Amino acid sequence: MIQVKSLQNLGPMLEKGRIWPGIENIFFESSVKKKFESPEERAAFKFKYLDWYAKNHSGCFFVALDQDQKVQGYICGTPNTSLHPELFEMHPWFQKISHLFATFPAHLHINCAEKARGLGLGSTLLNVFENTIHSQGIIGAHLVTSPDSRNVGFYEKNGYKFSQTVEWKTASLLFMGKTL
Repeated sequence: MIQVKSLQNLGPMLEKGRIWPGIENIFFESSVKKKFESPEERAAFKFKYLDWYAKNHSGCFFVALDQDQKVQGYICGTPNTSLHPELFEMHPWFQKISHLFATFPAHLHINCAEKARGLGLGSTLLNVFENTIHSQGIIGAHLVTSPDSRNVGFYEKNGYKFSQTVEWKTASLLFMGKTL
């Protein structure tokens, strides 16, 4: 049986370090980027895609735990991207899509352990996140991925129908949005 808990409500389990290492393992296992030139570069990468959300929006950071309290997945985000200029500094390509934040203000990142994929866990995490932000009056959510990423079908299946591809440096980025 899977339980989904807010990072905000994990308390002692998180403080004892039983949960956070599992989150970090899934983060790096799921990341396209695998090589870093230094420990500092690795830490900065983790900060901008994971730690920032834990620090600033723990109420929008949810962890899926199995019966043994092992992390099987997580979702993190912010209810309103436009309220955080530091995100624009960490992700300069946000400028190219910022006009879409009025319709899709919330931003999210989601990852599941490889063995937990395809079992409905990701959809459950999305539902918890979306219900939480919708209860705060947020009207839409967005994510950014690669147009050829394996996760595009998953997001489409979960209602992320709006899409726009933008070019940033040498990469194509796919913005996907969902009205809540």
